[in-house]
Amino acid sequence: CNRFMIPIMLVTHGDFARGIIDGAEMLVGKSEKLECVVLRPGDEFGVFQRRIAERVKELDEGEGVLLLADLLGGSPYNAAALTMEQGNIECLTGLNMSMLLTALDQRKYCNLSQLVAVSREAGTSNIASVREKLLEQITDDEED
Repeated sequence: CNRFMIPIMLVTHGDFARGIIDGAEMLVGKSEKLECVVLRPGDEFGVFQRRIAERVKELDEGEGVLLLADLLGGSPYNAAALTMEQGNIECLTGLNMSMLLTALDQRKYCNLSQLVAVSREAGTSNIASVREKLLEQITDDEED
């Protein structure tokens, strides 16, 4: 059992991070060690990356930090990738609510690599076509 709670930092374009944190807090309440660093129009990349690196250094209590970025290949992703060079830091892209809620729930029980795995699984397994889900239900009901 992990005695520490792995800090989570969202790195996104604009207000996406603040919005998804607000939504998560509606569902599970206020979360400790959950922060965001956002990229605004006109922000210099180097300054943005240093803000992430400085905050990660302050947050890490020895168990590492999980960065959740919005978009593969975007500036927040690139800044996170550079920040990973400074220590025990992991980053997932494709941030969504399922990924965030799972990370928040499981970070007390997992080490950093386990947290990456369960958060990634939750983020991808909860992407679905509603039409397909409804058709599955109809098919299941007809078979009963």
